[in-house]
Amino acid sequence: MKSIHHSHWHTSVDRLGAESLDARAAFISTGLECAAGLRVNKFSFKIEKARWEVFRSPAGPLSADITGLVGVEAYLGSGGDLRRVMLKDYGEMALSLISEAVRGVIQAETFLYRERGYQDGKSYDDFWNSMYLNTCRYYSNLDRITVPWESHVAGQQRYGCLFNRFKTISLARDGEELLATGSLADSFHEVGLRLTLDRSRSVTSARLSLLRGPDPVCFESDRFSPNLQGLKLPALSKKDLAAALGGSQGCVHMIDLCHDLATVLRDLP
Repeated sequence: MKSIHHSHWHTSVDRLGAESLDARAAFISTGLECAAGLRVNKFSFKIEKARWEVFRSPAGPLSADITGLVGVEAYLGSGGDLRRVMLKDYGEMALSLISEAVRGVIQAETFLYRERGYQDGKSYDDFWNSMYLNTCRYYSNLDRITVPWESHVAGQQRYGCLFNRFKTISLARDGEELLATGSLADSFHEVGLRLTLDRSRSVTSARLSLLRGPDPVCFESDRFSPNLQGLKLPALSKKDLAAALGGSQGCVHMIDLCHDLATVLRDLP
C-alpha cells in the first residue's frame, strides 16, 4: 500500500490584547499551503481585520487584506456575508478557511460567555440548548443527556489560547483500492474515520468513531457508518452526507470530516 496524499487543517483562537481575538485557520496538503486570519472584537465578535495568504501553490504566492469582511459578525448567520465577499475574489478554499476561523471563534465563546453578556455558564448552556435544538445527536436528545455542556468543559483552564482544532485526511492506494483515514481532534471532540473505496471511488466499507465528546449519547452516532457503503463519495454534497449519516441524529463533526474527504477526492487526479 502506497501513501498518495495528505491534507492537514489547524484552527486556533487566542486572546489578543484586552479586547480582541486572533483566529487562524491553516491548511497544508501535498500540493497547497495557505491560511486565513481574523482579528475579532471579543465582546461584539465583529471582524476588525481579515487576511488571506497562499504560501505554496501552482499559481504562486498571494497575500491580501480582505477589507470586505470588516464589520461582519464572526458568528452564526454570517455565512451569506462570507460567501458574498470570499467567492467573488478569493475562491472556495479561501471561503472554507475563513469559515473555519469563524467556527473557531464560535467554539471559543465557551470561555468568553461573560464578555458576551451571559450571567453564568448555565445561561450560556440554555442559549445553545435553544439555538441548536434538533441539529445534532446531542441537541436532539437533550432529555437523555447526563453531562451538560458546562460540565463537559468545567475542568479546562483557558488564558491565552481559547480553542484548537486539528484535522487530517490521508489516502493510500493498494492496487485499484483506496484507503482513506481521517481524524478530527479539538478542544471538545475527537473523531476517527476509516473508509475503503473502489476504482469509481464508491465506498466499499466505512467506520466512523467518536473517541471524545460531551455526552454518552453522542457516541451512538457511529451507528450510521454503514449508510456510506455503496455511495460515490466525491459526488455527494454536504447535505447528502448529512442525510446518510443520520441528519439531526448524527454527529456534525463526523459529517464535516466526511465532507473534507469528499472534497479531497474531487481534487485528486
